[in-house]
Amino acid sequence: MSRLLYNGLFLVAFIVYAPFYAVHLWSRGGLGWDFLQRFGLFGRVARGRLRALEGPVWVHAVSVGETVAALSFIRRLQSRWPGRSVVLSSTTSTGHALAEQKAPAGVVCIYCPLDFWPCVRRALSLVRPALLVIFEVEIWPNLILETAGRGVPVALVNGRMSDRSARGYWRWRGFFGRLFRSFRVIAVQTAADAERLRPLLDDTVRLAVCSTVKFDQVPDADGADKSALLSQVFGPGERLVLCVGSTHAGEEAMACDAMAALKAEFPTLKMVLVPRHHERTPEVEKVLRERGLSYRLLVPPPAPGEPVDVLVVNTTGELMNFYGACDVAYVGKSLAGNAGGHNIIEPAIFGKPILHGAAMQNFREVAGIFREASATVELADAADFAPALRGLLADPERRRDLGARARRVVDENRGAIERTLDLLEPLL
Repeated sequence: MSRLLYNGLFLVAFIVYAPFYAVHLWSRGGLGWDFLQRFGLFGRVARGRLRALEGPVWVHAVSVGETVAALSFIRRLQSRWPGRSVVLSSTTSTGHALAEQKAPAGVVCIYCPLDFWPCVRRALSLVRPALLVIFEVEIWPNLILETAGRGVPVALVNGRMSDRSARGYWRWRGFFGRLFRSFRVIAVQTAADAERLRPLLDDTVRLAVCSTVKFDQVPDADGADKSALLSQVFGPGERLVLCVGSTHAGEEAMACDAMAALKAEFPTLKMVLVPRHHERTPEVEKVLRERGLSYRLLVPPPAPGEPVDVLVVNTTGELMNFYGACDVAYVGKSLAGNAGGHNIIEPAIFGKPILHGAAMQNFREVAGIFREASATVELADAADFAPALRGLLADPERRRDLGARARRVVDENRGAIERTLDLLEPLL
C-alpha cells in the first residue's frame, strides 16, 4: 500500500463515517471548537502558546488510560530535564479533557490531528517538535512518516503487540515495515512484544523491553483524599467501601445486585460506582432506582443530606483516588459483554484487594504478573462476583494479605519510565 493510496482511502472512510462520528462526539460532550484542532486548525490562543515553545517533546496518548500513564511520564521527563517544553495530544474528547485538567503547568494540551496528510502537515508546522513520543500502539502512518521525514526522531513507548496485530502488520509488511523502521526507539512492555515486532525492524531501530510505565503511576495529589467527601455522602462512622471502577453495560447491574443482597449482612457497606463513560450516567441511575439503592452524583457536588448507599462518579480522571479510599476494588470491562479489562495496577498502587473478571485481553501480561503472585481475585463470570465480594468483606485478614501482595507486585515492577527516558536521552 502506498502513502498516496492510504490518504485516498482515509479521506473516503472519513467522509462516510463523519456524520456518525459527529453524533458520537456530541453525545459524549466532545464536539467543541477545540475539536477543529483535529483538522490542524488552531485558535489564536493555542497558536500563540505553541509558537512560544522551542523544540518541545510532543507526547501522544490516545485516550484516558494512556493519558494517565503519559502524565506520569511527562512529570518524570520534566524532572530529569527541567525547562524542556512538552505538548500532550489526545485522540478522544475524554482523554483531552483529562489532559487539560491534570497536566503539569506549562504543558500545552491539544487534539492529535486526523491522520490525513494536510492536517498532519499543518499541526507539525505549528508544533515544531524536537521529538515525537507515541504511547502504546497508536500507529498513524502520516504522523509518523511526516515527522520522521522532517528529520525529527520518533519513539514508540510502552508499546505492546498482540499476535493478531503482528500477523496483520506482517501481511502488509511492505508498508508497515517502512513505518516501524521510521522509529528511532521502540520501548515495549514484554519480551513477547519485542519478538512480535522484531521481524518488521532493522538495525536502525533501537528495540528494548522496559515493562509497562503504568507500574510507575503515582496518585494525583490534587483532591487525593476522598475521606471527607465520602463521610459527607455516606455519613460519619465506620464503613466498608466497595469501589467499582471503569464499568461497562451489565457490570453496574451485577454490582448493584450484590450490594442489595449483602446490605443486610454488612450494614456499613457503601459503594463508589465509576462508569467508564460518564455519559452513561442516566442508564446507571435507572439500574440503581430499579434495585432500590439510594445514591448521589459527584457532579453537581453533593449537598449535605441523608446518607446514601452509592456515590456515582460522573466525571473523568477521578477513579484512581477513589480506589485509594476503598476497602475492596473491582476493575471493570472484565466481566462485560465487550470485555478486555482495564488497569488493575491503579488499585494495587494503594495496596487494595482487587476483584476482576478473567477477560483481561487488553492487560494480558499485567494480569499474568498479578496471577502468578496470587495478588488478585479473578472471577470466571458475573455469578462469582457476589460470593467473592462477601468472602472479602467478611475476612479483614484476607483483604490485608491480598492488598499487600498487590502492592508488592507494583513495587517489584517499577522503573519503566526511567528505563524509557534513558533510551530517549540520546535523541534529546
